[in-house]
Amino acid sequence: MVDPQSVRKAVADAGFTVDDFLEMPGLPTPMAVWQPFILVSATPTVRIPYADPDADVRVDNEWWRLCVHNGTLGADGTMLLAVEGAGQLPWLRVRVGDPRPRASAVRLPEEAGGFVALSPDGRASTYVSSEEWETWIFASPTPSADTSA
Repeated sequence: MVDPQSVRKAVADAGFTVDDFLEMPGLPTPMAVWQPFILVSATPTVRIPYADPDADVRVDNEWWRLCVHNGTLGADGTMLLAVEGAGQLPWLRVRVGDPRPRASAVRLPEEAGGFVALSPDGRASTYVSSEEWETWIFASPTPSADTSA
């Protein structure tokens, strides 16, 4: 099992203010939120090729845009995170501030980047995944196409 302190450090190093791991009765588990996004039939909301010279900046900006517009970011600036490779750890409550955290930097040592964020009320989620040649970002619900940052 991954050391919870390693997860806390990875998330803090990406610019999040880390609160604590929480069992959240009434909310889906991290794996239940992940499952719809990892289906073969799932279609990313945004795809950003690794070859893009501004790939990390685009990942950070698109992730932020989707989180704000679909409600993943709570009104109080909090969300729940689960990091890929962290095993069966519960949700990690985090806060975002200024400067904004870097979604492109959330990764455990020796792991590909990837995490799922859930709104505090469990109604919206956003997932970042490192795939073979690009980063995929999924959002549920998906904001309408006319939203822009």
